[in-house]
Amino acid sequence: MELVRWFFKNKLNTLKNAKVLEFASHNGNNLSLFANYGYECIGVELSKQNHENAIYNFKEIMHYQKASFFNENMLDFAKNHQNINADVFLIPNVINYITKDEFKTLLQNAKQNNLYQVSGGGYAHFFLRARSTKDHRYGLGKRLENGSFILNYDEFSGEKDCLCTAYQEYELVEILKEYLNLYDFEVITSENINIKNKVYIKDSDIIIYGKITKE
Repeated sequence: MELVRWFFKNKLNTLKNAKVLEFASHNGNNLSLFANYGYECIGVELSKQNHENAIYNFKEIMHYQKASFFNENMLDFAKNHQNINADVFLIPNVINYITKDEFKTLLQNAKQNNLYQVSGGGYAHFFLRARSTKDHRYGLGKRLENGSFILNYDEFSGEKDCLCTAYQEYELVEILKEYLNLYDFEVITSENINIKNKVYIKDSDIIIYGKITKE
């Protein structure tokens, strides 16, 4: 819902001949919003099943024509692809599964390889959702370097033994300002209580959207 609000609040429905790039595009659900308004959609998804579902949904169910889906690790994609020049760049709900150093490298490669629009002094719209240090998973496991954990003590969320990297708001903003020249941005905290196996679990996310540029 936050992505939908941001989309219309920033009048992204009025952009013409626009292109959107999403890392962790899952089954194409987010991208379908953009496709409805004529965007060329590019999705990068690690899960083969999700990748196949996205292609099926776009081609067979919704019949969108301008879409490309890549079954790749987003870290490799950012390193190996160039000059996509997307007008909109999305990274929702995925950087908690990589380290902070990997995230910084991802952003650096995205800028250097022109994955988002930078020509003629222009800018791209940017949306990111990440896990907060207020989330119940934070600290439930073996601590690694730079604030990450292996969730070997997490028995309820379905992420046992996964990598978990959580951020504080100011920290995430500073990273985005340094590596993507983020500006004209807003920061929102999203918190929900879920019940899993009769246990109350607090999900806490940071949502940041704004504009990014190469200069």
